[in-house]
Amino acid sequence: MTLAPAMMTNIAIAAAAALTLSTAWALWRRRGEGAWVALLQLLSVLLFFALLFPPHLQVPAATLTVLTPGATPAQLQAVSGLRPIVALPDAAAPQTVERVADVASALRRYPETTALQIIGGGLPLRDQALNPKLALGFDAAPERGLVELAAPARATLGGQWPVTGRLAPPAVRAELRDPAGLVVDAVAATNSGAFQLSAPLRAVGPARFELRALAADGSVVESASVPVLIEAGERLSAVARLGAPDPEFKYWRRWAADAGVTLGFLAGISEGVALRDGDAALDPTHLTQLDFVVIDERAWAVLTPAEKAALTAAVQNGLGLLLRINGPVPPEVAADWQAFGLNTMNLDAPQTVALDRRTGLHERAEFTAAPATVDGPGFTPLLQADDGSTLAAWRALGAGRVGYWRLLDSYRLTLAGESARYGALAAQWASALSRSRPQAPQPQLPVPGWVDERTVLCGLGDAAGVVTPNGTDIPLTRTSTGCAAYWPAESGWHHLQTGADTLPFYIRASTDAPGLHAARDHAATQAQVNPALRANNGPTRPLPLPRAPLFIAWLLIVAGLWWRERRSL
Repeated sequence: MTLAPAMMTNIAIAAAAALTLSTAWALWRRRGEGAWVALLQLLSVLLFFALLFPPHLQVPAATLTVLTPGATPAQLQAVSGLRPIVALPDAAAPQTVERVADVASALRRYPETTALQIIGGGLPLRDQALNPKLALGFDAAPERGLVELAAPARATLGGQWPVTGRLAPPAVRAELRDPAGLVVDAVAATNSGAFQLSAPLRAVGPARFELRALAADGSVVESASVPVLIEAGERLSAVARLGAPDPEFKYWRRWAADAGVTLGFLAGISEGVALRDGDAALDPTHLTQLDFVVIDERAWAVLTPAEKAALTAAVQNGLGLLLRINGPVPPEVAADWQAFGLNTMNLDAPQTVALDRRTGLHERAEFTAAPATVDGPGFTPLLQADDGSTLAAWRALGAGRVGYWRLLDSYRLTLAGESARYGALAAQWASALSRSRPQAPQPQLPVPGWVDERTVLCGLGDAAGVVTPNGTDIPLTRTSTGCAAYWPAESGWHHLQTGADTLPFYIRASTDAPGLHAARDHAATQAQVNPALRANNGPTRPLPLPRAPLFIAWLLIVAGLWWRERRSL
């Protein structure tokens, strides 16, 4: 139970008044030694009360300067005369500055501290949980090298994997290398330091790419591991019905074969002559076995009413349907497509569009869009040109999805040596439109951490453990929330084992991505800056009297009184 200050004051006054009356009564009744005994009894009670509620003294407030890793020579020179000042491990500091293991140790050594002034890169992870009542100022060191990095932790085989981030001087260029050490993409950073890279994914399993931040002279400022877990996609089944074969379909068919898509197609050549491969029927029984159907405006015009009805019903039940627009849409086809929410408008000629921003091409390339535009409610863009026009989009229709595609010559990416980017476009719309399938929940991959720093793993089963890169099995103690803390001692791919699942995750070496590590500490420290508390603290702070002297004095007095009673007996 906590007593309010006013209540404690009333208790103290009442106790003091009672003791004063008892002492006065004893002095009046007794003379000599008895008066001294009464005074000692009064003093012992007051000392005991002071032990329970130590009085506070007003002492000058103090700001403790803490040097952290990353402090620049200019910052060290500016704080050289400040006292008190301490330095954390790995922080650059003169030999005269006192070293401490962590901020908690420094606060115990300087209990009068009411404010911290952090100098350098920021507080390490172990020191970021500070008392919120403690004022905090932060003189941050300049950012350097790789300061932001974003990349999907999971990706599907055959897709184009995006990597984005931001560089700070002296780094001006980013370079991405695959697990074999080959450069797969490189780009100069923008004026703000932003960059965007991508890489094709060609093998299933955990893979470690390397991102290098380069200076203007080509020297490496720093490098960072960029891990990704590449997963095999599900085998899809599809039908393509086209009015005539064209180069776009030729290259898409080659991609489908490489991606493992079971494809049946039918393409007209002339009246009564068609190119056929596999089962391209659009009857209700076959449609229930498919994941998506591709059809253009010329093939739609020759569909039977039964095939159109079967397609519409199949989409409502979960099938994906891609409507390819290769030329002007006939009025009767446009009327049918309005049932899917597509409102088409024909143009006089095909349009020239650029896809540099969408595909990540670093050289301008022009493509062609069909002479027809599409709009309608509820569409989500799949592909947009650099001018903002929509080239492909999809919308939900019942349990399925329907989309359209206006780009006529995306195959030119393959001719330009960018087959991986072409495959990424094809995989994107196929994934967006395919029949949805239930996915089993998987544990979330942790953000890549560093050696000797705590990593939190969640979504764990009853018996969970980690297998380190050298094969050591480390059991985990799970909390009630299904999470556990893990302190890795070595870098590389670790494997989380929970139940029947094994999930790889990556741990960085202590020297990996130093700029990214410093940026994380910088952001965490900046979030705790609260200079407004300095004004509330004032020039002084209350400091309780130490209990040890009070206890010794009380013990001596009580021992003396006890000895007197024993002597009289």
